[in-house]
Amino acid sequence: MVFIRKILLVFVGTLLILMTAACVIVPIDPDAGDGPVGSAVAQAVDVESYLEEYWQAYIHPEINDRRVNLATLIQTASSDSWDYAGETYGEIRGDIGASYAFITYGTAIVKETNTESRNGFIIVELEGQESYEIRISIGPALSGTAIRDSIRFIDFNQFVNQVDFAKLATELNRIGNERAQENNDIFAMDGKTIEFTGAFTAPNGSETISIMPIFLEVK
Repeated sequence: MVFIRKILLVFVGTLLILMTAACVIVPIDPDAGDGPVGSAVAQAVDVESYLEEYWQAYIHPEINDRRVNLATLIQTASSDSWDYAGETYGEIRGDIGASYAFITYGTAIVKETNTESRNGFIIVELEGQESYEIRISIGPALSGTAIRDSIRFIDFNQFVNQVDFAKLATELNRIGNERAQENNDIFAMDGKTIEFTGAFTAPNGSETISIMPIFLEVK
């Protein structure tokens, strides 16, 4: 009888641990208002549900409200540093060695379309800027976490595990790329002027700024 009671106690303890692990505590942010981090407790959700609930209500407005002209970012970094530009305009994750991510926009001329690999991109020329080669990703393979990392309220603790957190970055890249290529012949833009919105990670020593697009329009 004692042996059975011990087994039951172990089973109940294990069940409680699993139930606790399934619930994610999201810290209260008084500045978040009704945003995703504005709740004290939130049940961990899958990526599709998260995007369905937060894209139009929170992520899209965040992108529009916090985007900074690319020329301004480059000028700020050139005058001081990318860390200073990040402290002023960017967002950074808590990971050791992480770089600042920025939401940016601008008007540029498409100089070259590169499709030599699946990580295709266009090279654009920003007026008055010669310090960096500016690339905008066109896929079909899309890599990086700049869009996800540039959104202030997105937090790892809102998701079940690291796999879903990484999947969110992939899905945001996909959505951005689809929106950028919507109504555009992305492979026939050489010489054309475009307006773009996107996200990138601080180059930190590199001479290339690689932007993951969120919006793109040929003028």
